[in-house]
Amino acid sequence: MLLAVLGCAPIITSQAEGKGNDNLSAKNVLMVGLTDNVRSNYFPKVMITEKTGIMEDMIDREYNAIIMENIVASAGGMFIPACADASLYEWATMIKVEGEGDNSYSDLSQVSADEYRNALNTAGAEYLLVLNQHYLRWQERPMRTLFHIVSYTLFDKDKNEVYRGNGYFTSMDLETPDRLIRTSSRTSSRIASTIISQIK
Repeated sequence: MLLAVLGCAPIITSQAEGKGNDNLSAKNVLMVGLTDNVRSNYFPKVMITEKTGIMEDMIDREYNAIIMENIVASAGGMFIPACADASLYEWATMIKVEGEGDNSYSDLSQVSADEYRNALNTAGAEYLLVLNQHYLRWQERPMRTLFHIVSYTLFDKDKNEVYRGNGYFTSMDLETPDRLIRTSSRTSSRIASTIISQIK
């Protein structure tokens, strides 16, 4: 259950483990994907399951995992998905998301400062990147298009918000995970580049 909250998938875990601890530095970024963060103005989750083959209770985890996988692939070991230690990342369930779509952002006010700092220290990270929401905005006209809005917020070690932004990409309809990995890769790479520019 907690792995679903954190948006982790085996493919990401294996990639992160392959990096080892050699790349740990003061500029590492711990990534967390939140639960129930795939929203839409048109598609209920049962329809997402029908069109993508992703089980309904795994949709959030899968979408988060795809974005994090692409971020790791584009930027290397400095981005660390929060996965393995369930007791370490229980604080992540306290992260609240305000707003929707382009205007969504994370609120860490309910997160314990000690647990938060301990998690970052254990991960060897100085920053936290929260994937707030993956919003699926469908339009019929002038052309049937699905706009994907990936909202994210970056925090420093003291829980201060450093940056909030959105990544965008489009598709003609809902896509299977394999296709979504390819469709979202450039946007994920741009998110990684933006975060790196903010922490240099």
